[in-house]
Amino acid sequence: MTTMKQGPERTCIGCRGVFEKDAVVRIVAGPSDIVIDYREKLPGRAAYVCPTIACITKALSRENLSRSLHCRVRPPETEVFIAHLAALITEKIKALIVMSAKAGKLAAGYSAVHDAVEKGRIFLLLYALDLSEGTKEKVATPAAASLRWMTLFTREELGSLLNRELVGVIGIEDKGLSNALWKEIERLKGLIKISD
Repeated sequence: MTTMKQGPERTCIGCRGVFEKDAVVRIVAGPSDIVIDYREKLPGRAAYVCPTIACITKALSRENLSRSLHCRVRPPETEVFIAHLAALITEKIKALIVMSAKAGKLAAGYSAVHDAVEKGRIFLLLYALDLSEGTKEKVATPAAASLRWMTLFTREELGSLLNRELVGVIGIEDKGLSNALWKEIERLKGLIKISD
């Protein structure tokens, strides 16, 4: 009998829960302040925190950080930390969208997305914040009912990622990329209010 090997686990210094390493965010003590190591490349002793407002608020107390990082540190302001982490996650989401497009695994615009949905090629839908409800309803056919979806970015922002003027809806046509994108979107939802 074979057992599935589980990935490394880390303890959140906010809620003290134990999670797989990719479910929490790594923070390290920099020369003068705390640094979010979102790409997990920085050297030094690290601590981990769930990407939620509640855990971050608990984690950023002076005593908690100093104890976890084994050095005296000046905790950042919670709002500043959350805004910075949200910006890092947003950049990762944008990078994954661009990567999907470069890999030829992204449908953009109503016609392309509608066609790909009907052919069962879409794993995740992303609607622009300023997309009309009428267009959204046209995309949300019975074939799209079981798909994960989110509303994020404006038509102009989505368009600029894809070197187009305005894009109201995109569909991700690769399961791995859609899962990676959804993970980041879920993280962002823990930090800011986004429509779904």
